[in-house]
Amino acid sequence: MYRIFCLTIFLFVLGVGRAMAQSGQVTALVVDAETGETVPGAVIEIVSKSNPDHKKYATSGYGGAFQVRGLAYGQYTLSVSFLGYAPTVKEFQVTKATQNLGRIELREEAVEIDAVVKEVQALRTSQKGDTVSYNADAFKVTADADVEGLLKKMPGLTVSDGTVEAQGETVQKVFVDGKEFFGEDVTSAIKSLPAQAVERIEVYNKLSDQAEFSGIDDGESYKAINIVTRENMRQGTFGKVYAGYGYDADTQTEDRNKYVIGGNVNFFSGSKRLSLIGLFNNINQQNFSFEDILGVTGNTGGGHGRFGRGVGQYMVRHQSGVASVNAVGLNYSDTWGSRDQVSFQGSYFFNGTRTIDRSRVERWYEEPAPIDTLYTSGYSRTENFNNRLNARIEWKISDNQSLMIRPGFSFQSNDPFSTTYGRQFGESGYSVIDNFEEAFRHGYSINTSAVYRVRLGKPGRTLTVDGFFNYYDSQRKQNSYSNDFGAYEPYPDIDPDTGLEMRPNDEYLTDLVYQRVLNPSFRYRLNGRINYTEPLSKYSQLSLSYRASYNYQENDRSAYRTGENFNIAGLSPDPLLSNAYRSSYLIHSVGPGFNYSKNKSTFAANVYYQYSTLSGEVIRTGAEPIRHDYDNVTYFLMGQLYLNSQNTLRIFLRSYTDNPEVTQLQNVYDLSDAQYISRGNPLLRPSYTHNLRMHYTNSNVEKGRTFMVMLSAEATQDYISSLTLYRPTLEIENTVYRPLQYTEPCNLDGYWSIRSMASYGFPLNFIKSNLNLRAGVTYSLVPSLVEGEKNKSGNIGYDTGVVLGSNISENIDFTLSWDGLYNEASNSLATVGQKNRYFYQQASANFKFIFGAGFSVSGSASYNQYRGFTNNYNDEYLICNLYVGKKVLRQMGEINIGVNDIFNQNTAFSRTTGSGWTQNSWNSVIGRYYSIQFVYNLRFFGKKGSKNIKDYDGVVEPSRSGSVGMTRGSSPRPGFPPPPRH
Repeated sequence: MYRIFCLTIFLFVLGVGRAMAQSGQVTALVVDAETGETVPGAVIEIVSKSNPDHKKYATSGYGGAFQVRGLAYGQYTLSVSFLGYAPTVKEFQVTKATQNLGRIELREEAVEIDAVVKEVQALRTSQKGDTVSYNADAFKVTADADVEGLLKKMPGLTVSDGTVEAQGETVQKVFVDGKEFFGEDVTSAIKSLPAQAVERIEVYNKLSDQAEFSGIDDGESYKAINIVTRENMRQGTFGKVYAGYGYDADTQTEDRNKYVIGGNVNFFSGSKRLSLIGLFNNINQQNFSFEDILGVTGNTGGGHGRFGRGVGQYMVRHQSGVASVNAVGLNYSDTWGSRDQVSFQGSYFFNGTRTIDRSRVERWYEEPAPIDTLYTSGYSRTENFNNRLNARIEWKISDNQSLMIRPGFSFQSNDPFSTTYGRQFGESGYSVIDNFEEAFRHGYSINTSAVYRVRLGKPGRTLTVDGFFNYYDSQRKQNSYSNDFGAYEPYPDIDPDTGLEMRPNDEYLTDLVYQRVLNPSFRYRLNGRINYTEPLSKYSQLSLSYRASYNYQENDRSAYRTGENFNIAGLSPDPLLSNAYRSSYLIHSVGPGFNYSKNKSTFAANVYYQYSTLSGEVIRTGAEPIRHDYDNVTYFLMGQLYLNSQNTLRIFLRSYTDNPEVTQLQNVYDLSDAQYISRGNPLLRPSYTHNLRMHYTNSNVEKGRTFMVMLSAEATQDYISSLTLYRPTLEIENTVYRPLQYTEPCNLDGYWSIRSMASYGFPLNFIKSNLNLRAGVTYSLVPSLVEGEKNKSGNIGYDTGVVLGSNISENIDFTLSWDGLYNEASNSLATVGQKNRYFYQQASANFKFIFGAGFSVSGSASYNQYRGFTNNYNDEYLICNLYVGKKVLRQMGEINIGVNDIFNQNTAFSRTTGSGWTQNSWNSVIGRYYSIQFVYNLRFFGKKGSKNIKDYDGVVEPSRSGSVGMTRGSSPRPGFPPPPRH
């Protein structure tokens, strides 16, 4: 028995040893048959003839080489395939431990390319619910392009001055792989990632944190973009750095020497991600947006009747003038804990700008205003510094509980200096405009929000408690003067006694009032909300929500009439120019909600009873305290109809209130500019707005076509408008004033705003490009009181656009576009049939062509025309930029030499219309300059830090035919077959 056992063991070991000795490995090199270049990423399939079910797979690596181990001795069939090439089949026999199959040549196959192109069209877009997904591979851009360049080619998306619109709505946040990226700074987000890293772009309506948890839409959604990165690029370092110098031989601006230094670097390692961006230049490039917490560029915040998400206003578009910019920012995200239960996302920005602007304005006042003409010229220099820090920390306490905290801090300083001089003349007489201002403003804002969410056992039963706190403090010091001489009757052109021409003496008409203003203020806000949801059935939920909001603010404006040196020693504040007040808003809101979801279709409804109290007190004037109570019922309805996988319809209907500010309610004159006097209205009521939005999306996946329709309409009751008097006679504190204008707020019905837009995108196969068409109509009707009569200012605009984006290869990238707008403005009190009509068009082209040996030509051209039919004017200019480049440092770097604004025609002209006026304006611009620039692309991927992304799996590369959208046959993991293609 023992001998039998030992013999069995001996035979087994001998068999295993022989089997091991009779297996080997094969190696080979995959090359292009015509050029001899190696082909990395080709798919290798090896099938045993004796056992066809036994297959092995591999992928050619860097240099086109591959090896396959563990092949038993015998006959095999080798198949090598790669996108754009005909498959190569070869039979071989394994007879030794190591066997080299030599060079395996692949030949291009044009017939197969057509089939690939059809497959690409099916991958352009897809949709799921209200999410539209764009496949990045179907929109070709150069290898060094950023996400912004990619978005411009996608249907339904527009990018202008850093603002992104999707389906007619402004995108408020950008996410990367589902994580917030640079907070609410959309501009920085789309310029910080290379397009090469993007797998797809998802556009959707982002629900509030509370709504995502409960599953019931609360009406606080906003448009967002999620950038899904390629899996292979989530481990490594990538980005772009650049530097350039230019010379302005035409001295269009104060500084002949131009410079730009900037870049972005992204460090990705799984869930840990760090992104750094920087920009330093004096050529008016402002990639970052800044948070205007001081309100120096417009009104801050939304209506008090809405449960806002924070304070401050993010300014995106470039301000008028030429800016020198110093800006840095970072974004960091990571997850911690054994179960990744804690996630962190944070960003920090610093913006420092110095903007100089030389402006000129020509304004024509029309009926119902007096027929006047205004000419002004001005100079301004503004220094602005902005710091902001935002973070999001989420702790998944358990499967049923989570806590999320959002802290934030902002600091801003703004120091403007400006002078304006001009004249206004016509039916209202002759006046001189002479203004000066220098100021120092600074303020900070601290805010924190927290959301606690818990599931209470039964699916659909949830409780959410959240709160928000904000504190804001600012200081303002200002020296200024303005002309305060009064009004004059029109002068005759000829003196009847002497027969000589008569003109008013501007110096005689100028009486300057000097002021120094000290204006400290602070405010804080507390918000709280409790929301409970209860399931009614498998598909429906009921909710009950209570909200409370308290806003308190104090403002003390002390204005002194001074001499030319602005010295206030021994002076008291002028009671006619000074103002101090404190106010508070308390808002309660409670109501039920209902949600029904089935088969990917959703219906949600909420109704709230809202009670608000305004208390205000004007200090030092002896005016009566202000107290108003308001009762309102607001509602929210949302319906999302999932027709099929290619068609969705979303309808959104809501109402909200906008309570007046306390400064609009106080019965105190504002005489800071005696030519434009205003006063509050204590009888002002809150406005009540109904808003409707509708989106229809069709994605024809088979043909690669995308069609979208957007409609929004808004009507407001008790719209907070204005009463305007021209050249009134006002007696204030025994002093007679005859200002150019007097205004005060008032409530009026009849406000309407309607906007519609349709877009259609599809591929043009015969030129390998994508064509996007857009058309829309915008209409608004704004009521106002002019000289005691109701005026309705109507404005209708018809706009259309065409974008043709190349889809040939990374070496041939161009985008051609044309936008046109026809606009009509009218006033009901004007002469019957009188309309202000003008037409604006812009035709532009952006291109970059890369030739053999790494040479490139890039540039842009933009033709702009403003054509006025009512005032018979025509302003047009052509801006062209052209650069010649050479790839260096193994194609990772590039040197460009060229000229900006070749024909030196940039004028920064713009036309605007208002209630009773039309205006043309010109501002300082960057003109022609010659420059040289160096750009280097950072690409280090994987643990070994390779600079070549082709070494890693799943990389999308251009085929030699220029077709897009498919991988080069690479498998998710070496040794496994690629996923099936649908």
